[in-house]
This record gives sequence, structure tokens and C-alpha cells, in this order.
Amino acid sequence: MKRLVLTMVVAGAGFTAMAQVRGGDNFYAQKLTLDLDVPVGMVMQSPTGSMPLNYTNYCYSNVDKLKFNAGLSYGLNAEVGYFVGLYGKFGIGAGINYMSQSSSAEIGNFRVDYQDKDSKGNIFRQILSSNGAIKEDLTTTNINIPIMLKYKKRFTTRLGLAVDAGFLFNVSMTNKWKADASFDYEAAYKFSEGVSSGAPTLYDNGTTLGANDWLLTRSMYTHTLTPSVSTLVGIFDSLRLRGYNVALNTKSTQNSGTVNYSSGIGFMLRPAVTVRLMPRLHAKIGAVVTYQMFKHTYDGASASDYKVSSNLGANYNSILQPITSINVTTIALNLGLRYFIGIPKDKQFDGKYDE
Repeated sequence: MKRLVLTMVVAGAGFTAMAQVRGGDNFYAQKLTLDLDVPVGMVMQSPTGSMPLNYTNYCYSNVDKLKFNAGLSYGLNAEVGYFVGLYGKFGIGAGINYMSQSSSAEIGNFRVDYQDKDSKGNIFRQILSSNGAIKEDLTTTNINIPIMLKYKKRFTTRLGLAVDAGFLFNVSMTNKWKADASFDYEAAYKFSEGVSSGAPTLYDNGTTLGANDWLLTRSMYTHTLTPSVSTLVGIFDSLRLRGYNVALNTKSTQNSGTVNYSSGIGFMLRPAVTVRLMPRLHAKIGAVVTYQMFKHTYDGASASDYKVSSNLGANYNSILQPITSINVTTIALNLGLRYFIGIPKDKQFDGKYDE
């Protein structure tokens, strides 16, 4: 009888210890983890580079700096982490990071006056200007390999902290752009012998146009004739048919394309609070900040040939092309999941998984 009671006591104690191991703690101290994160937030870009004015003997320009408007960023990050030490608080991780970003770039004012020659061989002053801002809508695809230092700590059985910080090694950075810019091509003719359309012409490169110049400009016709917009465009179409290099509201048929940045390096910080959903599965709620630096080399045949608009607006080149470098900052809310892989251990034999 005594042996039976003793056996039951030992079995009960063993069962109690097993119950404590299974239910007394969670898997927070596991060495191997899998993280899936979905960041959604804002992207900001800071470019370096100026618009080249490769126009013949240009004498006047008013070109604003390129600026980027803040946009939307979202993506997916998958990482495998390995933690070291008895309590498994510190570790390293690596994986794949994908971001899709929507924003816009624009140049507020654009005008350049330069020397040109019409179809009849007459030299004149071409006045090229944009109608409002030159704006491009951008969709950016950003793929990186994150190499992270990782930290985790448990506050309670259900709540904990996860902090990741490290480098982003860029694999590719592609910008798809779509433009809706239009341009005016106007003209000013200076005659060598007074005001006579039959006299030889000169290039008026003065700070202000000469009083006797023959102006084929929007403002001149608007001031003298006060025509409607459609009538004004028709007047310039008629002038162009007569051999003058002028047009209003011209748009290129090539209004979309891609610009690639050279692979760069960046940094990421991702703190989060973890909440246990199941013994092996925890939710992550936090934030993520990334800062990336990219270089860019002109994608065309030659940077010295770059013109944002040419050939009476038939040709258009992206305003992203002259960029030499760009810094990209992303600030986002981060929602994710952490899954603990492996079998928990109780090296201290205290009936609880190792912390």
C-alpha cells in the first residue's frame, strides 16, 4: 500500500512538472525565429543634381530646383533570426525586403531662351517654357537584403519587446515615371535693318527683348487680339505651317518610362511590442525607419545631349535623369508576426522554459 501511494505521489509530481513546462511559460526564449513584417507609411526623397541646359547659346533661364513630394510607402519584409545565450536576447538576422512607393517629382518653373534657326534659315531667339510645373508621378520598386542585429525581451508571459537595427543592401531601385507636362515654343526675331520681315535676322541675346523685335509669343497675341485659347493655338499652328518654329501647349507622345538608380546602402531601425497569440506565434506592433542612399548615372547616350523638351515638344526626357544622387527616408507603421521555431528547453530544470 505504501509503495502504491509513493508511486502515485511521484507520478503526480512528474505530471505537475510536465504541465508547468507546457503551460507555465511560452516559446519566447527560442533561438530561431521567422519574422514577417508589413510596413505602411510615408516616403521622402532628397535629390542632388541640377537641370543641364544644353541649348545653343542660351541667354536667359528660369529653372526651379527639382523637388520630390512626400508619398506612400508599403512593403513586405521577411527575415530569419538566430539568438544566442542562455536567455536568447541578442541575435542576428537576414532576409529580403521589398518596398513599393508612390510619390511625385516636379520642377515649378522652367524657361530657357536660346538661339535657333527656322526652316527658312532665319536665326531667331527661341523661347521655351513649361505651362505650369513639370510634374511626374512616380512608382518606385525597392528591393533590399537586410542584415540586422536583433534584441528581444519578455515583460510578461504575453507581452515583450523586439528591436531590430542594421543595414539594407540594395539589390535594385527602379522608378516608373509618368509625365503630363506641356510646353510653349515662342519666338523673337531681330532684324539687322529696322523692322522688316524681308531683312536678314539676328539672334537677340539681350537681357530684355528689343523694342523692334518681331514677337511670336502668347502674350503678344493675347494683348493685341484677345483670342480664345483654341483660337490662339490655331494661330500658332498656322505660323508653324508657314515655317516658323512655334507651338503652344505641346505634349510629347513619350510621356512615360523608367529610371534606375545604382544599388546603394541604407539603414533600418524597427522597434515593436510583441503580443503572444499562440505559444509559438506572436504579433508585432511598432514602427520602422529606413534611410537609403543611391547614386545615379544618366541613362541616355550622353548627359551633354540631355534636353527636357526639344523638337517642338515632340521629345521629352524625364526630370529624374539629371539626378546624380538621392537620399530616401521612409517612416512607417509596422505590423508583423514572429514565429518561434524549435523545441523549448528547460536547462535549469525548474519546470519552466528557459527565458
